[in-house]
Amino acid sequence: MFESSARLGSFTAAGVEFGMSQPAVTRQMRLLEKSLGLDLFRRSANRIEVTDTGLLLADAVRRGLAEIDRAVESVRQPNEAFVLACHPGFAQQWLVPRIDQLQAAIGGRELRLWLFDRTSDLANGPYDAAIRVGDGTFPEPSIRLFPEAVVPVASPALAKAHKLTRRTKPRQLLDTPLLHMDDGDQPWLSWSGWFSDFGLRLEHKTGRVFFNNYPMVLQQAIAGRGVALGWERLIDDLLNDDVLVTVGPTVTTSNGYYLIWSATAPAETIRVLCKWLPGQFTSEPRG
Repeated sequence: MFESSARLGSFTAAGVEFGMSQPAVTRQMRLLEKSLGLDLFRRSANRIEVTDTGLLLADAVRRGLAEIDRAVESVRQPNEAFVLACHPGFAQQWLVPRIDQLQAAIGGRELRLWLFDRTSDLANGPYDAAIRVGDGTFPEPSIRLFPEAVVPVASPALAKAHKLTRRTKPRQLLDTPLLHMDDGDQPWLSWSGWFSDFGLRLEHKTGRVFFNNYPMVLQQAIAGRGVALGWERLIDDLLNDDVLVTVGPTVTTSNGYYLIWSATAPAETIRVLCKWLPGQFTSEPRG
């Protein structure tokens, strides 16, 4: 229930998901906060906002529930589901909104998503196919989906407060609050790498906060707490809806997003994925 409330940003919506009244959900969340001695939500008249502590806990709960679900499904239906692994950012921002299309493309076969935070996790769990970031030198067969292109993004309010636009010079961003993605054992571009592309050095200030998955970084950016790096294709919907705006130039790296698959994966499903997925990225991303 906590995960649902945090994900949906509403006790009322969580109640609908659980078939409960809003007051019942509110009461359960207050009991949870009391038992933990922590504030998980900030409440106002018509909405709730997850606190930073709540975001960290929600991420851990979400991963824990996903792990339990994966174990239950593997026991109950060990050979029927097609397991697709991907990073949480790709899953939440691009894949989940298109999940019905994907399932139709693979003939309605049962599809199970496995979310992994670190590249090393791929060695610790069975999957049929995975979408990952890298330079293409993988032990598994692979096809490239799209290049890694990264642009700074911020909420419209923060951009206005700091006088940031898509023409903002990289040096100006050194003086803005930056949202950092944990880059240990991660293949993607960091803020240090982004600034380095323009001959700038990011000073490591004390008190920086790192987030261990991309949806959390985007949540903080949308809330106006700093400037985030935005991966084109993953943030296009947020830009189109003006939830975020670009505040600097794009850096395109030598890495890309790839579909890889195991030798034991169903050949026909892999063939369909190899045709369907690249076709979704043929148009130009929003610039």
